[in-house]
Parts: sequence; C-alpha cells; structure tokens
Amino acid sequence: MASSYEKALDYIHGLYRFGSRLGLARPRRLLAALGDPHLGLRVVHVAGTNGKGSVAAMVASILQAAGYRTGLYISPYVVDFRERISVDGEHIAPDEVAELTFGALAPAAERLAAKHGEDGQVTEFEFVTALGLLHFARRAVDYLVCEVGLGGRFDATNVIDRPLVSVITPVGLDHTDRLGPTLADIAAEKAGIIKRSAPVVSGPQDPEALQVIAAAARQRACPLYLAGADRARPGASLGPPGRLLSGRAVLRKASLQGQVIDFTGPGGVQERGLRLPLLGPHQVANAATALTVVCVLREWGHAPDVGSGALHEGLARTVWPGRFEVFGEDPPVVVDGAHNPPGARALAGTLRELLPGRRLVMVLGLLADKDAPAFLAELLPPALPEVGRVVCCRPDNPRAVPAAELAALVSRRCPGLPVEKADSPGAALDLAYSRAGPGGAVCVAGSLYQVQEAREAAARLTAGGTGEAGVEPSTECGEGAGP
Repeated sequence: MASSYEKALDYIHGLYRFGSRLGLARPRRLLAALGDPHLGLRVVHVAGTNGKGSVAAMVASILQAAGYRTGLYISPYVVDFRERISVDGEHIAPDEVAELTFGALAPAAERLAAKHGEDGQVTEFEFVTALGLLHFARRAVDYLVCEVGLGGRFDATNVIDRPLVSVITPVGLDHTDRLGPTLADIAAEKAGIIKRSAPVVSGPQDPEALQVIAAAARQRACPLYLAGADRARPGASLGPPGRLLSGRAVLRKASLQGQVIDFTGPGGVQERGLRLPLLGPHQVANAATALTVVCVLREWGHAPDVGSGALHEGLARTVWPGRFEVFGEDPPVVVDGAHNPPGARALAGTLRELLPGRRLVMVLGLLADKDAPAFLAELLPPALPEVGRVVCCRPDNPRAVPAAELAALVSRRCPGLPVEKADSPGAALDLAYSRAGPGGAVCVAGSLYQVQEAREAAARLTAGGTGEAGVEPSTECGEGAGP
C-alpha cells in the first residue's frame, strides 16, 4: 500500500498534465487562500540561466554558518523531491509533504479550479512553490534563499514582492521559446525579479544582458552590485576591486580536490584562502556572486552576524550534487548537469583545466527543448578535441531526445567520431567507463534529469563494480580510434 507521502507525490506530479504556464494570478490566488504565508518571509531571490542553483546553495550555506535559520528552495532536484525544500540543510520530511498537500494545498487548489475553471487550475510548479513557501513560513526561517524556476517576471516564485536582495547570475540563450530569442529578451525576463529600492547583485554578464539589468535597476531605484572573478597572476596581491566590480574573487589554486580563492567585497570585506569545494572557473564567479550577496545583506543591516568565520565555513561546506562532481581517479568520472550552450562551454573549460591530457568519453543525454546543435558544438571536437568517443542515452523524462536521434546528431556533427547508444544513463556510463580505461576519463552531461542515475552508477563503478546491462551493440559511425 502506498504511503501518504507517495500519494502526495502522485498528486503533485499528476499536476504535470496541466503543463507549464507562466503567470502570477494562479499562485497569488492559491497563496491568498492559504493566508499569504510568503508575505512575512525575508527573501534572497535568485534568477539566471546558469549558476543560480550554485549561488543559492552558497548563500544559504553561509547564512546557516552565521547562525541563521535558513530556508532553501531549488528547482529542479537531483536525488529526491524533498531536496527542493530544506531548512538548515534538512529536507522537508515526507509526512510534512503529505500533511501540507492534503491538509492545506490540495483542498485550496481544487476550490480555485472549481471557481475559476481552467484559468484557476494551478500547475505542478505553482503548487510546489506554494508548498515550499507555506513550509518556510511555518518553520519561521530567518531567511529564505529562493531559486527561480523559469525566467523571472512571470515565474511562480515572483510572488515575492519585497526581496532583501535580487540576484541575477549569468544570462544565456536557453528556453528561447518561452523567454524570447535574444539575450536582451531573456535578461528582461530575469530582471523581472528586481523590485523597487531593493539592492541587486549581478554575476558576470554579456554586455547586452548587463545593459538590460542595469536599466531595470535604475528604473526601480535599486543599487546595482556587480560581481566577478579573476585568475591570480604571479606576485599579484588582492587589491581593491576593479572599477566596475563590487565583489571580486581571485582564484589562487585549483585541483580536483577543490579551489582556493581570495575575495574583496562590499563593506571593505577582504578574505584570503576561502576554500571552495565546487569545481571550475565558473564556480569562482558564482562564489564571487554569493559572497557579494551576503556582504550586501550585512551592509544593509539585514544579516549583521555574517562574519569572516561564516564566510569561510559556509563556503567550504557548500554541497551541490551534479556540478562537476568527480568520482574515482583512473579513470575519473565527472557528472555534470550542464544542459545548455553556456553551461556546456563552462564544462568544457573545466575539463581542459582539471583533466589535461585525458582522452574523454562523453556520455550525453538531452531534452528536446534544448538547442542541441549549439550544445554539441561546445562539447565535441573541434571545440573539445579531447573527446574521442560518445555514448548517447535518454534521460528519464518525457521530453528527452531518444538516444538514437541524439547519436545521429552527434554523427552528423563529427562524422569520424565513434558513437554508441545505451538505453539508460546508468547503462551508458557502464559502457563509457569500460571504453575509457586507465589514463582516460568519462564525463556525463546534458540534463539534470540523468544526474542521479549517473551518480549512482559512477559511485558503483569507481568502487570496483562493472557491468553493461541494457547496452545496445556498438553502432560506431565512421572510422576513428576511440580512447
């Protein structure tokens, strides 16, 4: 017999049939029916194309290290639905999900659907967002760090009318069918979370996107803080931030074990030797953004207890699965959730930096709404010549591209590159691991929806297990030596 939690998940996921519809009227009505629990929350609101989850996780970890009860709302999750809603790193309990669903939200949602018809039927994301906001209010969190789902202006999380800080991580071309075809269009949607007089922190941006964000901040009388990162130069010292940067991180050391950075930020903050467990140059920029956010909170009197110790401890304790997560040593397996061209570009750069000289076997799975040609252009030769073989799979999602279709795209782009297919991410990783061998490396990328299965397979393989269950016979396209 299904548990009450499993029944709640079935109910919530059943709302997927109503699609994904941007707009604030439905979530506002639902929250009003619940007593507007979100109105008393103190919120850091985080939007962006890439890095918003990492930044949110870092900010929440630092605030928690400073002694504040901190809520974190993320989308999507990697391992378990309950990851989406956590307080001080503890996921919402199964019985709480069930109680909130059947005791409060489902009755309210069904009354609204009966009253307003199709226009009143909330979507899955709107329902989960309301569930999270109600949970955080009941737990009386000191702060909520809230990640936007899609866009910003019409995202369900934008019921937050008075954020303490609005944060926009790098904007790139993704979801162009929903947010617009240009960077300026997408930046305008992200900038919809900017609210009058509340400070804004922006991560590194393309000039076209930054112009839009800066204009929105000016229009709403919001001070704008810019964050970014530099690479350390021999003999360089951590001087004052650059002319345009309010918060600046300098990379001092990077390895597969983590990174070490120095930081200058608002309020005269100067910190040396901060340990960052998340890997890649893009995570240094994300750390600069997160550190700038907490410095702004302190400078504005919202979080006076954020001191040097909290910055060091919180950053070092940040956990964010599936972001250049490394398993094993020879061959190492990298599991990454990169799923759009900017994310693929960042992943390629990190692979080149941290795994130099390794021949790569790439495991790829994509959703159909992604720009597959642009994504592949960043992760395949000639852009990433270290890739010597690709194994395609289908992530566990209704919108996933079939493995055979993705393999055909790869073959058209790189006619001489060996391409194989497997019927699941786990089976694909089994095959890729056997092909890599000592001196090689495996990288899984393309969708967050395959990360958990890939993580489990990587942990098993690097602990000594092997297996190729479910793998189709090799369908190498053209000639060319694999790794």
